[in-house]
Amino acid sequence: MARKALLIGAQTGGLTGVANDVAAMADALTPWGFQSTRCERQNASRAGILDAYERLIAQARPDDAVVVYYSGHGAYSPDPDRGWGTPGHRVLQLIEPTDFAASTEEDFRGITALELSVLLARLTERTRNVTVVLDCCHASHMSRDRDPVVKARSRPVPARLIRAHLDTLRREGLPVDLWEPTGNPHAVRIAACGPEQLAGEAANADGVRMGYLTDALTRSLAELRDSGLALSWATVVDRVRQRVLAAWPAQRPEVEGPARRVVFDTAEADPVATFPVSPVRDRVRIAGAPLFGVRPGDEFVVMPDDSPEADDDRKLGDVLVEKIDAQAAYGVLSSGKAVPLGARAHLVRAALPALPVRITGDDPRLSAVARLVEPVPIVRAVEDAEVRVEAEAGGLVVHDAFGPLHVPQGVDAVVANLKRVAQARALRCLTEDPWLALPTPVTIGFARVVDGEAVPMPRSGAVVHSGESICVEVRNEGAQTVYVSLLDIGVSQKISVLNPSAPSGVRLDAGRSYTFGGNDYTGALAGLAVSWPSSVPAGEPRPETIVVLVSAEPTDTRVLEQSGVRGGGLSRLERHLGQLGAAGVRETAPEAARPVRFAVHTIDFDLVPTPAPAPETAVFQVDDRPATPPWTRSARSSEVSVRLSDLVVHHNRRFRRSAVRLDALVVTDGEFHVHTETFTDIKDGERLPLSACAFKGTARSALDIAVWVSPAGGLDLADRLRWPGSVARLVDTADAVLRRELGEAIGLYRTTLTAAEHFGLSRTAGDCAVRAQDFSFRCAVVEPSVRVG
Repeated sequence: MARKALLIGAQTGGLTGVANDVAAMADALTPWGFQSTRCERQNASRAGILDAYERLIAQARPDDAVVVYYSGHGAYSPDPDRGWGTPGHRVLQLIEPTDFAASTEEDFRGITALELSVLLARLTERTRNVTVVLDCCHASHMSRDRDPVVKARSRPVPARLIRAHLDTLRREGLPVDLWEPTGNPHAVRIAACGPEQLAGEAANADGVRMGYLTDALTRSLAELRDSGLALSWATVVDRVRQRVLAAWPAQRPEVEGPARRVVFDTAEADPVATFPVSPVRDRVRIAGAPLFGVRPGDEFVVMPDDSPEADDDRKLGDVLVEKIDAQAAYGVLSSGKAVPLGARAHLVRAALPALPVRITGDDPRLSAVARLVEPVPIVRAVEDAEVRVEAEAGGLVVHDAFGPLHVPQGVDAVVANLKRVAQARALRCLTEDPWLALPTPVTIGFARVVDGEAVPMPRSGAVVHSGESICVEVRNEGAQTVYVSLLDIGVSQKISVLNPSAPSGVRLDAGRSYTFGGNDYTGALAGLAVSWPSSVPAGEPRPETIVVLVSAEPTDTRVLEQSGVRGGGLSRLERHLGQLGAAGVRETAPEAARPVRFAVHTIDFDLVPTPAPAPETAVFQVDDRPATPPWTRSARSSEVSVRLSDLVVHHNRRFRRSAVRLDALVVTDGEFHVHTETFTDIKDGERLPLSACAFKGTARSALDIAVWVSPAGGLDLADRLRWPGSVARLVDTADAVLRRELGEAIGLYRTTLTAAEHFGLSRTAGDCAVRAQDFSFRCAVVEPSVRVG
């Protein structure tokens, strides 16, 4: 039996940590006996990846263990009838090889999910011991301009390119019948995030830039190897998920397929809910606990045998974890009783992760805050952290990565604010125990409500303006009844229950759906109103999160709003929520709690403090803008030139005139530039002498481009425009002027290039061949010294 790994790294579009990802995976797999084949740089082209995968299939034998790993960009094409980010059979997903930017109508260089699924099916026909790891996004989302770089394109791939490519593959005999609609049942698949969430890369704890998934997975595999335990992929990915969420709560890794398999084996392990306990001098040792994310402050009940549940009448005692090492957790058994052979520890309460906060300075008020938070278990003062307390003239202010969270306040108010931020972060990082994961599948839809209609939005990366309304639809796709609750983490970090009329969750029977934001009596869809809190300074957009909690039994979410948990009869999940609501304070010794299966899903969007702009009226034949506005949080800028070239008249049926004009409007940071060219005596099939620089200068935040073709006329478009305060209104005005003054105009092309994309200079979005109406042309964003055309 051999162990083989194919490690693919495609570093494109602003990613810089892909090579580190591949190296780390190779190092992590070597102690497990794997021989790795790397596919990187020029070898990670479409042809190179497919060739390497074919060799892997050809060399695989029935008893081999095989790993297929990919790090790079993911992309997708949405279903035009279902909206951006909404699942459907016409949603097309793909990975981006290193030559993806060279794709044309006739030569598509991406590798689609269908092709990857067929390759995997052929591989599992050779061996059933296959693990696939995908450290990429499978949808395109807005990139918040912070340290993490998102592993996804900022705009969808045109559906026509992918569909034409798939049609060609089918004609050439691609065995699409091997594709499994429910996923390959013979391969464990580890995804960096859910299908509509962000995956990113950033500098890790060692200062090395890597993908969050890869960094967490390689560290977890090393710990597991050192422990000597045989654990399932479900358990390992739970540990990975906790690590990723602690670093970036917007990303939740997932495991699909036979997740109960032992790591790199086909044998299955029962979910582990208890840990072996043994005496070590004056303490007890709980083996394997750190692999499940156990930390100091967690509490266990020790039973004399492997009982299915903790029992207060038979228990040997309680253990509060005092310290951990790589293999075990340690603490004192409260009863002082002897620990018999075969004793097991049941986790009954997990300590909430502590929020690191920087509280440094000479101001005595800062020293007072530091003293008050010292006994708070979920706040930890450190020398450097993203969350910090700053002293200002009028008081103290808590800042996070997005700016100040409130106006200047006193010491006590600031301490309360720090607790609130810590609670919000802990809820964002809430995960289900692997042995209590809810198997019932649910689908979740997120939408903006406009005139009583739902307009779909992605579950991660959407932009919502203050004053708009949203709704969430949850559908039970399984055979068992579930209970659904929605918890909102607002921009002020306040936690609130969005379904207070059903505090223990809305009951959903098999096959049923429920829309949060709808009227249960009239059926009308009003939505849940979203507003910017007056307590938070209105500056840049801020993230807001909706946590969708799905459980097998009713779960009282009101415990989040109580001062603590003192009553009995609560489930383990309710105790965890209650502890979170009490800011991590332990009031009494833990009691045995009922295990309840549950699942956690999140919806992440940016809330803008200003009202939504008026709907746009200008329509363009090709609209290549990102689905969400390009909010950025840095002053990144670049010197660019916007060049237009290769204008071809295919059929001048619309105007039927021999003279036309082309107008290009370029906008960046409140400044606009107009370029106009006129052509006479045009003929069908003629390539017109267009090689124009529509803009040359500094691009900041975003670069907006709009192109029209109209009948020739003496209009000076630039003279008729003034800055109206928004790009949308400016483009609408230009469109209206062209149509009114020239009789007719065709909006050919519209795009927005962001600072996160380096304004298209990376050639992933800023070099575009446009075919619209009866004309085609090329639009390229290049450095000023580069000539095009």
